[in-house]
Amino acid sequence: MLVVCALTTLHGISKAAKGTELYRVNRNTWRMGLLPPAFLIAASFALIFQLVACGSIEGDRDVIRRGHLSFEKLVRVHPELISVANIFDETSLGPQVPDERLQQLALFAKVFGLAQREYVEILLPERLITGALNGIKTAQITELQPDVNYLRNRMTVVLQHMISDLDAHSDYLTPADYEQIQVRTRGEFGGIGLEMTMEHGLVKCITSIEDTPAQRAGIRPGDLISHINGEPVLGMTLIQAVKKMRGSAGSAIVVTVRRGMSSEAFDVRLVREIIRIKPVSARAEGDIGYIRIVTFNERTYRSMNRAIAGLSRELGGRMNGLVIDLRDNPGGLLDQALKVSDAFLVEGEIVSTVGRHRDRVRRFRADPEDLASGIPIAVLINGGSASASEIVSGALKDHGRVVVFGQRSFGKGSVQTVIPLGQGQGALRLTTARYYTPSGQSIQVHGIEPDIISVEADPAQREKNLRNPLSAEGQVRKGNGALMEEVCPDVSGGEDPILLCALHMLRSGLLSVEIQTLN
Repeated sequence: MLVVCALTTLHGISKAAKGTELYRVNRNTWRMGLLPPAFLIAASFALIFQLVACGSIEGDRDVIRRGHLSFEKLVRVHPELISVANIFDETSLGPQVPDERLQQLALFAKVFGLAQREYVEILLPERLITGALNGIKTAQITELQPDVNYLRNRMTVVLQHMISDLDAHSDYLTPADYEQIQVRTRGEFGGIGLEMTMEHGLVKCITSIEDTPAQRAGIRPGDLISHINGEPVLGMTLIQAVKKMRGSAGSAIVVTVRRGMSSEAFDVRLVREIIRIKPVSARAEGDIGYIRIVTFNERTYRSMNRAIAGLSRELGGRMNGLVIDLRDNPGGLLDQALKVSDAFLVEGEIVSTVGRHRDRVRRFRADPEDLASGIPIAVLINGGSASASEIVSGALKDHGRVVVFGQRSFGKGSVQTVIPLGQGQGALRLTTARYYTPSGQSIQVHGIEPDIISVEADPAQREKNLRNPLSAEGQVRKGNGALMEEVCPDVSGGEDPILLCALHMLRSGLLSVEIQTLN
């Protein structure tokens, strides 16, 4: 899932990349606290292969563990990585551009060290080495045009293999990829308007964003895209596929769509537009407010706050219930999930994260003041609700503040930290922690189970279906949710039975009774 979504992005990092810790300042602010510098990279080294006799291998291992790492020291400890340098010697370009060659090897050492030091689990170097060697094999068989970016492109293949082999959400981001992530969190970009994930090596549509080229062309949730402008998607990463779909407004793109694995593929021509993601939409359903949150970008909390205030004015201050629809919301920014959760809680923990050091738990707590003034709330989720959506639904459910309707959520319970590498070298997106709900339940793979469960067809792929998902922790908590068909037998024929059931229970007062029962 793309989602997207729960991302901790580090801005304003100096040339020596730093880790971060989020800490609470006030109701609406979590700040990035700088941890000690992660790694100091040797500025230059003249002889990569001259393994001098002075110093010990064990001493170099200690240097690597502390983060003071150069490619020369890395090869002293792990001689098999000499093949990383050798991929540059297979072309005449390598010796011709020694500065670029050294720069790419220093980048490899930097990424290797960051991953070994910051990854969510204690990482044996052999695991990174295996990924790098697999990347070398791919780089050797991939036909790359020998141009000024040839060496950089080869190293990109190696780094992406090495990092993406760790789990489904870690990756090396090229400068262009890094820029796309920054654009995405701002909520505006040139493209066709698809929320996507990967399935069986193809791009799968999670949803088409409202009033975008994809929606107007009739691309549906579950559709698979096999080719982009005639180029097979098979073998691409999700980021590579997204990059090919985005572009300047007014430019055309042809995607080959397969609707169901047995159906015949067909081409769809679309013209890219500036996609402005409106994170929140709202409407009144009688005396009930309805809020749909489609993503957690930089504007989500502010937009939700305004939407609730607008509904309250529209209903003359007599809003008797609220529906928060998180279905098919792939997630986004952690700080926005914290703010949205905090808006409806007056005390207690929102979420906790645990990284590689199990005794260091980061807890995020709510401040007093309930934006909804205590009115009953229904939250809607499904298999497309991931990451930040699961933080919000899990926190509000555990505190008994809401009743959750729908289907088990996606199960992405991991934190990705985006670490800029400086000097135009892109960034490292690395899984650094797992999320836990206030009751201590791991979200990873397990997801959030609703209180009122819909048993309608659920085609969604979840975290456990991804290639190389981060392992789950603990057992799936056995749910005691009621079946929606039993609670709301009269809504099954409606256009949106889950929403209709939530509205029925809010209007009848049954939702307030259900909240009291859950508490």
